Amino acid sequence: MSTTPTTPATPTPPTSPTTPTPPATPTPPATPTPPTSPAVPAGACCRDCAVAGARTLDTEPAARRLQVRRPEDAVGVVAPLLAQRDREHCALLALDRKHRRLALLIVSVGTADHTFMRPREIYRDALLAGASAVVVAHNHPSGDCTPSADDRQVTRRIAEGGELLGVELLDHLVVGDAHQWTSLARLGVC
Repeated sequence: MSTTPTTPATPTPPTSPTTPTPPATPTPPATPTPPTSPAVPAGACCRDCAVAGARTLDTEPAARRLQVRRPEDAVGVVAPLLAQRDREHCALLALDRKHRRLALLIVSVGTADHTFMRPREIYRDALLAGASAVVVAHNHPSGDCTPSADDRQVTRRIAEGGELLGVELLDHLVVGDAHQWTSLARLGVC
């Protein structure tokens, strides 16, 4: 009988369950084409994206930010966000001491004929943005930009709240569609 020498088996190193396989790098999605519609602000691919992006602070240098000198300046900013909506939206344009844009915020979304515009919510967002002055705006889905009695009353309450906090309410705009709007400041309400 002949015997062949055997080699001892080499043990294989144990695999570690704590060493995960690196994840595959996903391919970035295609960049959307910039909008051509005047109702969509630059940098947004649609009106809904514009509204979602509206909750951000303006990061441009102060010298390049929009300065609100008259209601038309503010309407140019808020009307694209508010016009032709099926529900009322309340927007806040927060401004610095020189009435330059700090932020544009959607404060509330309501129903077809009402949205909540309480001074508490408006000035909470204004103070967080560091605002010295504000312009409040809301839309009328019917397209009629005539202020209601409730619009006038809430404007007075917002102005009173701003006086207590040292944040001036410059105007309350009612937007009917992109080309029709009313300034309650020009009507002498605020």
